[in-house]
Amino acid sequence: MSNPSSPPVTSSPTSAPILPERLVYSLLLAAIATMAMGQTLVFSLLPLLGRAVGLRELQIGIIITASSAVYAVATRAWGRHSDRLGRKYVILIGLTGYTVGTLVFTSLFWLGFEQLLRGTFLWLALILARCLQSSVMAGTMPASNAYVSDITSLENRTTGIARLGAANSTGTIIGPAMGGMLAGISLLAPLYFAAFMTFSSLLLIWIFLPESPRPLVQPHHASPARLRFIDKRYGHFLLIAMVMFTAFSMVIQTLGFYFQDTLQLSSQLAAKKVGFALMLSAGLSLLAQGLLVQHLRWPAWRLIHTGLFFLIAGSVLLAVGGTAFFLFAGVACCGLGIGLSYPGCVAAASLTVGADEQGALAGLTTALPAIGSIIGPVLGTGLYEISPHWPYAGNLFLLLPVFVYALRQARLHRR
Repeated sequence: MSNPSSPPVTSSPTSAPILPERLVYSLLLAAIATMAMGQTLVFSLLPLLGRAVGLRELQIGIIITASSAVYAVATRAWGRHSDRLGRKYVILIGLTGYTVGTLVFTSLFWLGFEQLLRGTFLWLALILARCLQSSVMAGTMPASNAYVSDITSLENRTTGIARLGAANSTGTIIGPAMGGMLAGISLLAPLYFAAFMTFSSLLLIWIFLPESPRPLVQPHHASPARLRFIDKRYGHFLLIAMVMFTAFSMVIQTLGFYFQDTLQLSSQLAAKKVGFALMLSAGLSLLAQGLLVQHLRWPAWRLIHTGLFFLIAGSVLLAVGGTAFFLFAGVACCGLGIGLSYPGCVAAASLTVGADEQGALAGLTTALPAIGSIIGPVLGTGLYEISPHWPYAGNLFLLLPVFVYALRQARLHRR
């Protein structure tokens, strides 16, 4: 006989229609892809939008840094709370925050174009809007990662995580392609389109996605699991990924400036070129996740080492590059490197914790790109104001030591 004072079960296998696993994955992947599409559009257009309203390179970098810091903190909290509130509920909160936040952020730029907001006041308003958006949208990715951990076995965990990574890469392919086409209408049109697509994913998740099949029976006063970045079980994987994303964010946040200044392009033409470069980068990342991770089933350390090698190669090409060939080749290598390294780090870390800690760990691993974007944009744009080549040369000082560290950690694990 049940205790009347016991809290209700947050979810159970019978609390929502049971859908085929393929359809569940499709819904999750659509949500991740649309958010990735919007994020890539922001990263590729923000340098050009910022210049168009009179912001300096460093000011533009601070917008990303501030919002990334908020995202990194919020994603940990959302990851833990998805263990208590339910995966679907947290995913919906994140999608709602992203949709509303994108509309507000884009509308502020419109006010800047119309000269209704200018200077420092516009810059502070953009920082505030982006930070508020990040604090809410941070729920979608960790809850999705935890959902996949709920519905996959240990043997299939790497493949399941790689599917989310592939969806993220798909969004980063579609985003620049759509941005290049819609930028001919207006630099703001791609961002409004991204908000519409995210809202469409929100409706699909709300109507069709069942709650995670893992029963979540927790007293309301119980605290969700808390994990630390420095945990010896997985801390080395997180450290490698944080450095990797710091280097990658330095590339992404300076790419718009680099294309415009090196190739002497207008804002709209530069947006198209950057969009194509990011589409190529994301395409190679998707290829890596689809072929090497899912089908060849490379072990985690091989993925990490190979990915770091390509990130180093891409940084070298960008540092010496003064032509379109070097720029596109460098960005492509960086995308391939991320596509290999990140799934290896995430999947390997997820195998070191129990089922009741998956949501908390997903919060940590989802925060890694945001943590990399805390230092990377400010460091990259600051170095760019000194010389356009310095951000990419600076990447070598980050990536070469961590490559040696990864080799050493792999030897220790083999022992």
